[in-house]
Order: sequence, then C-alpha cells, then structure tokens
Amino acid sequence: MSDGRREKVRELAIVGLVSAGHFWSHFFTLAIPTALPLIRSDLGASNVSLGMVMAAFALMAAAWQFPMGVLSDRYGARVFLVGGLAIESLAMFSQSLAPAVPVMVAIALVMGIADSVFHPADYTVLTAKIRQPWLGRAYAVHTFSGFLGFAAAPTVMSLLIAYGNWRQALAVVGAAGFATALVLLASGKLLSGISYPPKRAAGSAAGGVASLLLSPPLLIMFLFYVVATFSSNGLQNFGNSALIALYDLDIVGANAALAAFLWGTAIGVLGGGLVADSMKRFDAIATVCYLIAGVLLCLIGIAALPYAGIVAALFFTGFMLGAVMPARDMMVRTVTPPGSIGKAFGYVSSGFGVGGVIGPLVYGSMMDFSMPQLLFFVSAGMMLATIAVALLASYVARRTGFRMQPAG
Repeated sequence: MSDGRREKVRELAIVGLVSAGHFWSHFFTLAIPTALPLIRSDLGASNVSLGMVMAAFALMAAAWQFPMGVLSDRYGARVFLVGGLAIESLAMFSQSLAPAVPVMVAIALVMGIADSVFHPADYTVLTAKIRQPWLGRAYAVHTFSGFLGFAAAPTVMSLLIAYGNWRQALAVVGAAGFATALVLLASGKLLSGISYPPKRAAGSAAGGVASLLLSPPLLIMFLFYVVATFSSNGLQNFGNSALIALYDLDIVGANAALAAFLWGTAIGVLGGGLVADSMKRFDAIATVCYLIAGVLLCLIGIAALPYAGIVAALFFTGFMLGAVMPARDMMVRTVTPPGSIGKAFGYVSSGFGVGGVIGPLVYGSMMDFSMPQLLFFVSAGMMLATIAVALLASYVARRTGFRMQPAG
C-alpha cells in the first residue's frame, strides 16, 4: 500500500472513530425527549418538570465545554473521548432505573458533564490529524454523525418501546453506547491528538485565555451557537408533543415526522460540507438556509398542512439547518489561533448548552399552556435572529482581518 493510500485509510479510520462517539452523544440527547409523552404519563410529571431534565443536561454540558477544551489541548483528547462516552452511556442506562423526575435530573447532571467532552476533544483530534484539503469534509462527516444520532433516536426508541417500554429502551441504548466506548478504547493511538503543553499553548496563560475568549469573532460565534440552538431546541425536545397536540397525531406518527426533520438535518450537513470547502460566505449560506427554514415552520404552525406536507416541511427545514453547520465550523476554525482549537470549540460549543438550558423551559411552558402552534412561530422568529448574528459574525471577521478560505 502506498504512503498516500495508507494516510487516507488512517484519516478515514480517525474520522470514523471520532464520529462514532459523536453519534451516541447526539442520540442520548434525544433518547429521553422522544419518549417524553410516555415518561410524563408514567411518572405523572409536567412538561416543565421534564424540561428540567434536559435543562440540567444542557447546563452541565455548557459549563464544562471550555474546561474540557483546555484539557484536550493540553493532554490530548483520547482519554476524554473514551471516558466521556463510557460515563454518559452508564448514566443513560441508569436513567432506565430512575423512580422519579428529581432522580432523572441528578443523573442528567452527570450526563451533561460527560457529554461536554465531545465537541472540544473531537475537533482537537480532527484538526490535528486531518489534512487541510479534506478538513471541511471531515468536519461535515463529524457533524453528520451527530445528526445521524439525532435522526436515529426517534426511530430506534419507537421500535424499542414498541417491543418493551421506555425503561427497557433507555437500558438498551445505554449498553450499546458503552460497547462503542470499548471500541474507542481499543483504537490505540489513532485518537491521540496533538497536545499543547502550557509553555506552547497560545491560550494557556490567563491573559491568553482572556484574549481568546474576548476575541470579537469568537464572542459572536458563541452567540450564534446560543441563538441557533434555541431556534431548533423546541423542535428537538417538544416537536413530537407539539405535533400530537396541533395535528392530533399518535406518538408513532409524530416521531416519524420528527425523524424526517432530523434526517433532513443530517443529509443537509453532507451537502453543506461540500459547500464549506469551496464557498467563502458563511453569512450568505446562513441567510438563505435559515430564511427558508423559518417560512416552512410558519406553515406548520398555522396547522394548514396534511401529514405528508408536515413531513416534507420538517425534512427540508432540517436540511436547511444542516447545510449551515460545516461552514459554521470552518468559520470558527478560521478565527482561532494555532494551539487553541480545543479551547475555541469548547467555548463556542458551550453556546449549545446555554441555548439548551433556556429552550426546554421556554418551549415546555408553551406546551403546558396548550400553545403548541407558538412553538413553531417562536422557532421561526429565532431563525431570523440567527441570520442577524451570522451577518454580524462575518462582518466582524472581515473587519478584524480574517477571511474564510476554501480548504486546499
């Protein structure tokens, strides 16, 4: 085997291993929401109280993203990837045994800490190990794997519940995630990313860290992650409940429609990866995609679509959101100094957690007050806000001397 072919095989293996862990990170995020109507009935809980489970998870994920980025940059990512997936999988298994919502909240706190490793550690490995001409596509495959986890969750959970119950379903997926952690453990040094000791790390000193965190482009990208997450959080966590209330669907039909949204997102990510390697305008991509997605959500919200129309609208909404993501990641990489990839992605990715803390409480309240249509309208409105932040991010990046460059 030639050196070039051997290098390509090695890169494919790295992307595959990193993406496998990322798949379970996203799958676990939606495993409980897809079973929410059954959990609510079984435990006699409100939407807001169950929203606290998702909020607790998101809070810890947000709080620990940046520290995990610092640790990944300094010590390498492999131990954090393996340990994070193993702990999160065991915690998911434990959720199947939870007798009440407060116990689920406590377990979710542990899950959030474990989940916080994935974005900073994954991007540390990929940026260090994948050649520049393929980096945008590597980011796209990584992001695709996460949304593949999102897309698989409603389908897999529905099948497992159909042959058992929600507790058995959570136990099975927790065990499967732990098995994947064992595969990552056996990967040897493939996942050992470049580490940056304190004397070499660009952001290791207190002043360097502050300078990185207060960099205007990264601050605005953090805000982008917050607003973008909030705009889609209602669909992910309460979309099935909203469709049941608004269109009188059963849980299987509602989860199938939600799965269409998530599959659309995953497929959109792959298309967006090709665009991210060649197109410089992150703001243009975001504007077109979020505008189309917002219009489609408004059509669903006015309850004017047949079931096939709902599925199609959700699929294309997801596709538009997914198409933005690789360009978003390349934007973050472009404005990040060498040696700080883990810190930068940990920092901006904590925006996922901030949006994830606020979203379940806001959207859960809408559902408790019997306003499912408002979920779709608010989501659409937040997508307009996301466009504004994307335009601002690109403007500030250009003013401060950064340019989005096509890879290679």
